[in-house]
Amino acid sequence: MKTILSATLVSAVLLMGCQTSPETQKNDVKPDIRIGEEVNQICFTRSINGWGTVDKRNDVIVLNKNVKDKYILSLAGICDPQWAMSRIGTVSRGNSSCLSRGDKIITDNNMNQNTSCTIMKINEWHPEKLVEELVEKPTEAVMKTEEN
Repeated sequence: MKTILSATLVSAVLLMGCQTSPETQKNDVKPDIRIGEEVNQICFTRSINGWGTVDKRNDVIVLNKNVKDKYILSLAGICDPQWAMSRIGTVSRGNSSCLSRGDKIITDNNMNQNTSCTIMKINEWHPEKLVEELVEKPTEAVMKTEEN
């Protein structure tokens, strides 16, 4: 009986020693340096100049307003920009040439299913900042990309 009680106490002490404090549990996640200022809307002169995905994430999409102006849209809903093959569509609640928070994104893989994503947030997108970081700190940036 004493050996069982001793083994239980030793196990409990060892388990308590393995616990981490709240300070060590904090994730040191740095904000993405490519995300710029938040904007209220994006207005297009004719149409979207292009689009793309970011780091295999299905909750964001990057829209190209023109050659140099890019915006990252945070999305909520049932669509996956990574599965879009050749087209995306937009449903604007207001001016049809502008997108803002609350408008919808539809991808070509789910156009027949009547599912869409709602735009939750729009930020400027600066992919060149990641390249600048690679030039300034090549070993740290390589380690970050290998972790993802």
